[in-house]
Amino acid sequence: MTQRLLAVALLILAGCAKPEANRADSAAAAAAAPPAASTDRVAMAAAVSDAIAANPAAADSILRANNLTQEQFHQLMFDIAADSAQSARYASTKKR
Repeated sequence: MTQRLLAVALLILAGCAKPEANRADSAAAAAAAPPAASTDRVAMAAAVSDAIAANPAAADSILRANNLTQEQFHQLMFDIAADSAQSARYASTKKR
């Protein structure tokens, strides 16, 4: 009987230890994962905005190169402005 209790206790301890390892694995995977789509959009918007600021005469070409129309770019900027986390990321990503 004592051996069974010891075996059960070891199984419980082993089972309890697994989630910690899984959490660490999950955290490592999340850190290595590519950014979310909204983050990519923010980085792209900042890059497009910087490129247009550097060469306003080429704005249409810059938008076309990024598969954006003027309306799509404006909507993207409004969407970013409406989200405080995206706005903060945009401000920190955009070159001054």
